[in-house]
Amino acid sequence: MIQIRDVYQLKFGRIDQAVELFGRLPQLIGPGTAPVRHNAMTDVSGSMYTFISELIFPNLAGWESRRNEIFRGPEFDGWFKEFQLIVQTGRQEFYTLESEHGGWTRPGVIIVREAYRALKWQIRPAVELLQRYGALLEDANVGRNPRILTDLSGDMFQAVIEIETEGLSDWEASRRELYRRADFQVWFAQLSSRVEMGWHEFYRLEI
Repeated sequence: MIQIRDVYQLKFGRIDQAVELFGRLPQLIGPGTAPVRHNAMTDVSGSMYTFISELIFPNLAGWESRRNEIFRGPEFDGWFKEFQLIVQTGRQEFYTLESEHGGWTRPGVIIVREAYRALKWQIRPAVELLQRYGALLEDANVGRNPRILTDLSGDMFQAVIEIETEGLSDWEASRRELYRRADFQVWFAQLSSRVEMGWHEFYRLEI
């Protein structure tokens, strides 16, 4: 499965308009080569007024076909003119989902995204370690429903784990308990030998 992630920096204060526009989009473009899943998220940390549209397709061919269908749709031009008015800049990212994932529970949950840059040619061991990390997070009730992604575009040797939680306070309190566990400390020592850096991002699921 392929994740296509469109990351937009909106004009100040325009988050609600972006959520409303993307909520309307499926009705405007009609049936076609539908994605397996579409989600939209807004920033909880990092640059303010960041909006992310995320599509899941079986492969890039399916995404290309759907993109062309959307661009040719009679209602798309009007929708896009509205969207242009609220966007400053954006970028597109492609990732491979490393295993099946049933989607997030519901709008309103917090999606925690931990991205790591593996040491050269250490991406597969890093993925295995992140899969174990997801299991540790679930076992400790830190989060649920983890998924692992790897780069399909951009910088090489990227491995990402995304997991949902009810809120930042729940995440922080439960994570501190996890850090005290011996199995987590063993895991962390192994991860430290496979990656060179990492960062956290927090988003609210809107759609």
